[in-house]
Amino acid sequence: MEKSRTKKIRSFIELILSALSPKARGINLAYAYLYGITCHFMFTIAVIAMIYHMFYGMQESYGNLEGALAIMANGALILQFPLAHSFLLSQRGQKILSLLGPKDLAISLSTTSFTIVASIQLFALFMLWSPSKIVFELPFEFLIYILPILYCLSWFLLIVATIDAGLEVQSGALGWISVLARKKPKFPELPTTGLYRVIRHPIYASFFLAVLTVPTWSADQFVVSLILGAYCIFAPILKDRRLIDRHGEKYLRYKNTTPYMLPSKRIK
Repeated sequence: MEKSRTKKIRSFIELILSALSPKARGINLAYAYLYGITCHFMFTIAVIAMIYHMFYGMQESYGNLEGALAIMANGALILQFPLAHSFLLSQRGQKILSLLGPKDLAISLSTTSFTIVASIQLFALFMLWSPSKIVFELPFEFLIYILPILYCLSWFLLIVATIDAGLEVQSGALGWISVLARKKPKFPELPTTGLYRVIRHPIYASFFLAVLTVPTWSADQFVVSLILGAYCIFAPILKDRRLIDRHGEKYLRYKNTTPYMLPSKRIK
């Protein structure tokens, strides 16, 4: 394991442990713990739901609509995530996030609020989907054994990429723990080590691999993989723009020397 990755894990553990000795008091303390518990609970069940339901090709979800109603409901579920997710990452979206909480704490809690909203979106998508029951047979028998392995490896890569990006932001912990510490949230530096040394957007790339390597393919999973896969390919273009605005010349230098999503090909 790279030293920088080990250091990031150690720093995240220290951040979490700091929650055991908070400096906040009274209502601020209560709000911080409420947001923190809600954030990590929703994040956990959303990730579990996502991994489980894609593994089974979206055939185990709990929606029970049929026909045109199912198509419309599923369409709304699959589109709400990329649209709202991208919007909340924009400047206008950030302003809305800064309103989702107590007036004096909302800005500090914005990263936690974002994770809560994204987790609710994912949970709704994967739990409320109405299955079509149209399941495709895999063309080759060996895929029955290979795809589950590739699927697990894709999620492992996603975990590694998340660590490299900064667990405190990706998990939503930065916001509520900053409130506990009565400090302004301190965002991690621009990630350029680990998987970020190889490509600029390893989180999107890893999730793209996950939606392509699901062990069970159905009509439902085809739609989910198509929409979320396309989002993984094109959303980083917007992220590049945000990072240029935030980091300026430093990110431009990184962008010019590091490929987009494929180590052997650059999309600038």
